[in-house]
Amino acid sequence: MQTRLLQNGVPTACQVPGYRLLHQFRTETGDYLLICDWDCPFEEASEFVLLNRELQVLARRSLALPYASFVLDGVEIVSPDELRLNYYPDQQWALRVTGPIQWLPGFLGRCRFLRWSRRLRLRRLA
Repeated sequence: MQTRLLQNGVPTACQVPGYRLLHQFRTETGDYLLICDWDCPFEEASEFVLLNRELQVLARRSLALPYASFVLDGVEIVSPDELRLNYYPDQQWALRVTGPIQWLPGFLGRCRFLRWSRRLRLRRLA
């Protein structure tokens, strides 16, 4: 179940989870962060999608539980790579966009280069 994304009113090849686009942000790297939901008042869920400039999915994360409702009440920008999400009635979550590159210590003190796609990390605050 996905919805085709529109850009300037024109359908694109990109499909995102959910039915409604609630918020959209542009990151410092030029990627797009979208927050969508399913428009279901009894079992609401949030879908987070990170797209590159060509509207290809880089990362995706969901906030959903069976028989639970996550109604997004507000979004605050904490830093260039982190959002604070306020859910009704009194839950707060942090969503962080992590970078694609990390250095890891290798054998005998050498560093090896590990690369992965960008990630979305979600953690509960309150």
